Amino acid sequence: MVSEIFEFLGSLHPLIVHLPIGFIILTLLINVVFKTRNNSVKRLITLGWFFSFISGFIASIFGWFLGDNNYYLESQINIHKWTGFAFVIITFLIWMLRALNFNLSKSFNRISNLVVFALISITGHFGGEMTHGKGYLVKSIPFLKQNKMPTVLLTEKENSLDSIYVYENLIYPVFEEKCIACHNKKDTYGGLNMDTYDNLIKGGNNGLGISKGNPYNSLIYKRVSMSQNEAKFMPPAGTPLSFDQVAVLKWWIDNGAKLKVPLTKLRNDKNIRSLVEENYRLDLREKSYIETLKLSPVDQNQLEVLDKGKYQWRFLNSEKSLLDVKFVGKKITFNDIELLLKLKEHVIWLNLSNCQLKDDMLSLISEFENLTRLRVQKNNITDKCIPYLKDIDNLKELNFYGTLITDNSFEVLTNLESLEKIFLWKSKVSTLGIEKFKRQKPKIEVITGL
Repeated sequence: MVSEIFEFLGSLHPLIVHLPIGFIILTLLINVVFKTRNNSVKRLITLGWFFSFISGFIASIFGWFLGDNNYYLESQINIHKWTGFAFVIITFLIWMLRALNFNLSKSFNRISNLVVFALISITGHFGGEMTHGKGYLVKSIPFLKQNKMPTVLLTEKENSLDSIYVYENLIYPVFEEKCIACHNKKDTYGGLNMDTYDNLIKGGNNGLGISKGNPYNSLIYKRVSMSQNEAKFMPPAGTPLSFDQVAVLKWWIDNGAKLKVPLTKLRNDKNIRSLVEENYRLDLREKSYIETLKLSPVDQNQLEVLDKGKYQWRFLNSEKSLLDVKFVGKKITFNDIELLLKLKEHVIWLNLSNCQLKDDMLSLISEFENLTRLRVQKNNITDKCIPYLKDIDNLKELNFYGTLITDNSFEVLTNLESLEKIFLWKSKVSTLGIEKFKRQKPKIEVITGL
């Protein structure tokens, strides 16, 4: 019941969120327009800051509930969430200072207005990206020219970052463009041949081309990173390596200069990851399972099985390939679940709560290969249903609120490697059983209602 209330409050966030935007814009306009600050204007401005704070506070709390319900991916929500809370804190402080009749200088007013306006703009922008997609703000501008792609083109492989390698896709193409014309099998200036990985490492007459783990002892790095006024700076003509290209080269050498280093390893270095994402238009974030799914849109004919009054459903993505499905009838049957099997690869979230679900009915659930959230609360199901879940490889959330499962279920639940959250409130599990489970699986969030 509590989780359902939170879910409802979260759904109000898109409605409530427009209030602080309107209040703060109105307050800032009054600040700018009314040069004469009599007592009435001052009280009006103070009241504007108060309503901006209180409406922002409510919107932030509701937004927190919405994010906690996993309607949006974690990676999308962090900036939006924390800039929103920063807005609430700052508007509260400004309201308090004005309410206590502090003598605020014109400089303070200007700076605070700019900061608050920047925060509401950033918060709104990232909220827009979550709702309308990344780049929504500019994608419709007519005749907008895209920035020229860098030398290294990553196209069809972008969806499989593990198959993209730092040396092969980021470093060698740069050498090929700027260095290999003078350092190849035929023309080995300085005895250096850079056309193969082994020759690159070996170097030339002046030392190791690449000293693994030590860029400052690597001839190539020293030559491309020194001052352009130096006689030994490389390349001697044409466009030198960019700052970002040099930074990636240094990172690669620092990390052992291996031939096969997947691009995903760049995630471990925030600065390198940032510049690679910006320059190559790649998203190096650790992808959740849902993000990795590349399914074709749901066939509209298949959706007809849900439009018979027993199911509610909605799409979880703009591509209309991922489904959140809820059974809304009073009593579910085997046949009802079998109807869903036509959509089994598309059902990501499934809610079978309070529908007289039986243990053996969950035998069909194992066929939902992409299921990440399963809610079976308020059913008289027992430990007998648990083994049916062990073959769902990507199950992240389970809700057993108000069921008859006991400590015996933990034998299987402990082995669900993907599990991140489980609701056990008002079930038959014991406090000791829960504590033991928490010790075994400390990363799993256990909701007990206590």
